[in-house]
Amino acid sequence: MSYWNLYFLVKVGLYFTGYIGFSWWLNLLLWLALLPPIGHRLLRRTRAVLAWPAAIALLYYDSYLPTLGRVLSQLKALAGFSADYWMELAGRLVNPTAVAMAVAGVFLYAALARRVRFATLALVGILSVPVVAALQEREAQITDAGNAQANTGDGSSVAGADAADPDALLQKFYASESQKRMQFSTAGGPPPFDIILLHVCSLSWDDMEFVGQRNHPLLQRFDVLFTNFNSAASYSGPASLRVLHGSCGQTPHNKLYEGIDPQCYVFPNLEKVGYQTAALLNHDGVYEEYAHALEQRGGLAGKLQPNQSAPVHMQNFDGSPIYNDHALLSQWWKKRSSERGAAPVALYYNSISLHDGNRVPGMTSRSSLDTYKPRLVQLMADFDKFITELETAGKPVVVVLVPEHGASLRGDKIQISGMREIPGPRITLVPAGVKLVGMKKKDPAAESSAPVVVNQPMSYLGLFTLLGDLLSDSPYADSARPLTDRLQAPETTPFVSENADVIVMRNAAGKYLMKSGNGEWIPYSY
Repeated sequence: MSYWNLYFLVKVGLYFTGYIGFSWWLNLLLWLALLPPIGHRLLRRTRAVLAWPAAIALLYYDSYLPTLGRVLSQLKALAGFSADYWMELAGRLVNPTAVAMAVAGVFLYAALARRVRFATLALVGILSVPVVAALQEREAQITDAGNAQANTGDGSSVAGADAADPDALLQKFYASESQKRMQFSTAGGPPPFDIILLHVCSLSWDDMEFVGQRNHPLLQRFDVLFTNFNSAASYSGPASLRVLHGSCGQTPHNKLYEGIDPQCYVFPNLEKVGYQTAALLNHDGVYEEYAHALEQRGGLAGKLQPNQSAPVHMQNFDGSPIYNDHALLSQWWKKRSSERGAAPVALYYNSISLHDGNRVPGMTSRSSLDTYKPRLVQLMADFDKFITELETAGKPVVVVLVPEHGASLRGDKIQISGMREIPGPRITLVPAGVKLVGMKKKDPAAESSAPVVVNQPMSYLGLFTLLGDLLSDSPYADSARPLTDRLQAPETTPFVSENADVIVMRNAAGKYLMKSGNGEWIPYSY
């Protein structure tokens, strides 16, 4: 079998270190097909010709890379990448350490091939996979059952069903979420404040920590900060639909593109209580028909505002312009302020200034990973300046910060930096917050307080439930309840994140599980 044994041994090693999956019976079939010696030269070459494509296909199947169907469905989107961005992504795929270890492994294998029966070791390695998996599953069932009984029911995980059956847990989650609805209402008269929703692409807690900005001063200016907020998506399109459908419980990914209960549309529901609604992007919205999706599936038809008058401060990965965040928001606010007597406004603002692949003129590095931190610092400065403008105006405005998803700067064992196919907690746990601009302090002499920190697992319904509470009981009224009272028992949502092909769920034992396509649930360790 020559070097084929090395192929199987490497795959077994990668499996036990968590880098790939391993379909043991398919690998065993390939091993058996390669085992018998063939004397006939033509037949031997024919087997080799057939074996290589089979081995490559099996390696891809065992990896956690997107399925072939998923790749084919994204060809149009991938074609939009610039050549410069493709080169950057190619560079991330090459790991010098891994290459050096592979070369050393080949030389070591060649040196020991005549002394060690690698065929036997390969067979033992293949057969060890189902044996170890069975032992681990049994141990996990015992541990999970114990942890599930000890779980206090704080909503941090999907619980209440058979802890050993992830599919049952997931279906119980969807069934529960499908019953959740909230409705905006006011105490009478027009809404007491404007609303500005800042929806930011590519910003997670892990990204902020990775670049040393987790405790950025801007976050301390918010009145409420959610440290365990799950955006539930790892791509912009579904993330935007989730926030725009956020007055209902979390739905499966595919239902985002089907008929939605009208009560789930946040901005049309705000119109019902007296708001004028608008949408503003700091990009052209052309890529993957993003703007079109906001209008047709997000309840923002006819609401997009022009943005071309703002200065361009970088280019997207497809070469399209990205407009300066502060300039764009400031221009909109000045126009809004000049409209005397107008109804309160609810604005959806989307920024892609942190998106992977952006090119910033004047920066030495062309790597979007290198430029992420200065781009983040600039974005935070832009938002900080804009909030200061709002405060100077003195009008009551509720500013809501909700990132779409993270940038996956750190990557993990099975995803390179910037890849977001697996919506794990590093990508979908994002820094969300609420700022009450224009609220007078009851004690002007007191120093500004730190934000009310909510550590419970939250998602969009919890966020908009809080917003609904602020609408029905204005925080700007003299008799308003404090935020701490409003958040004593927030609307929580267990952790379930997904895209078109992968689901990541936190079970009752607090462990993350992943399911790709129609495959099996496996532990997700990152």
